[in-house]
Amino acid sequence: MKHGALMRLCILPSVVVLALALAACQSSPEPQGEGPRDMRPPSAPSRSQWNAYLRSMSENERLEFLAIQDDTARMQWLRRTGIDVRTDLDGRLARGLTVADARARIPEKPEDISRDGTTTMLFYSRFNTQSRTNFYLLFEADQLVSWNSFTLEKQERQKSLLDYEARLMKKFNIMLRRGMGMNAIRRQAENAQADENSARIAVSETLQGSRNRTYRGAGQATFSDYVVAESLLYAKDRNELYSWFLNRQPDKVVSQQPYERHLYYVPHRDARGNDATVIVELVFLNGQLEAWYVFHEE
Repeated sequence: MKHGALMRLCILPSVVVLALALAACQSSPEPQGEGPRDMRPPSAPSRSQWNAYLRSMSENERLEFLAIQDDTARMQWLRRTGIDVRTDLDGRLARGLTVADARARIPEKPEDISRDGTTTMLFYSRFNTQSRTNFYLLFEADQLVSWNSFTLEKQERQKSLLDYEARLMKKFNIMLRRGMGMNAIRRQAENAQADENSARIAVSETLQGSRNRTYRGAGQATFSDYVVAESLLYAKDRNELYSWFLNRQPDKVVSQQPYERHLYYVPHRDARGNDATVIVELVFLNGQLEAWYVFHEE
C-alpha cells in the first residue's frame, strides 16, 4: 500500500509538467507569415477564348496582344486598334460575295462608294467606344476580293505609309489566290519574266520586219503587229506584279503547325524622309496559301 502511494506521488509531478507544457503551446501566438506562393508567371490569355481575334491579327499584333494579362485591358486594346471591327468583318464576309450581298451583311450604310472600271470600293466608319474605326471593302468584277479596318488616328498620322501598304496589298490581291503553294508563286514569277522576255523578242522581230518592208503609208501595221504589241503590254504588267517574289526569300519563317507564316521586311521612305519597315506576311495552312497581310510595326 505504501509502495502504490509512493508511485502515485512520483507520477503526479510529471503529469503536472506535461499539462503546463500543453497549455503553454495552446496559448502561444500563431506564427506570422504567408503560406506557399505560386512563383509561376501569370499565364497568357487562352487562345480558345480569343481565337477569333487572334486569327484576324498580324504577327506583331498577336505578340502585343498576348503580352497583355488583364481581360479588360485586352478588350480596350482590341477596340483602340480597331481589331474588334476587323474580326467582326471576318465573321460576316467571305471572298466572292457580290456588292449587294456584302452590303446586306454590314449593318452600317457606306459613307462613300468609289468605282474605277471593274473595281468598286465601299468605305465605312464605326465608333466602337474606344476609337473611330474606318474600314473598306474592295470588289473586282462585282466579287469581294479583300477588306480591312484602320483607326482614323492611324490614318491621319501615317497616310503615306498606309497608301503604300494599300497599293502593295492591291498587287497581292490581283496575283495571289488561296490554295497556292510557295513553289507555285515562284514559278509564276519566273514564267512572268520569261514571258516578258519572249514578248520583247517578238516585238523586236516584228519591228525589224517592218523596216525591211517598203513603206506604203497609213495602215502599214497589221493585225498581228497589234497582237504582238498587246502581248508585250500584258506580259510586262504581269511581270511587274510577280517580280516582287522573283529571287526573294522570306526574311523569317514562323512554323506553328499546321500553319506556317512567311515574313518579308520591306524598307519604305515617305516624301518627308521618314523611314519605316513594311512587313508582308503570307499565312500557309498545310503548305497552301490561306491569307496575306501588309502592315508595319509602330
